[in-house]
Amino acid sequence: MATWLPAAGLCFLSLIAALVLGAAPRQANAAAAIFPPWWDAPRALAAADRAGAVTGIGAQPFIITLTERAPSDATNRSLAAALRAQGAWLVVDPGLAGPCAPPS
Repeated sequence: MATWLPAAGLCFLSLIAALVLGAAPRQANAAAAIFPPWWDAPRALAAADRAGAVTGIGAQPFIITLTERAPSDATNRSLAAALRAQGAWLVVDPGLAGPCAPPS
């Protein structure tokens, strides 16, 4: 049993890496951020707003779609880097975030 365990672990890690790379945002100016699930909606929205312009909220309040702000407000960091700096666990293509509603 122990002889196949390293191979199974390598296959699992390869699958995870492929999924993460395949879910990466296709456009640099739009993304969906997945924040920690225990964050409430105001905290996740505030963090997302510091990184970019919020365009929608997912079925869960910790999933938020964004676009980059106007070029005059831009920093040297990409949208994905800004979201990670604000606490996002994962930054994916907005199409993979599921149905999102505009923030109210």
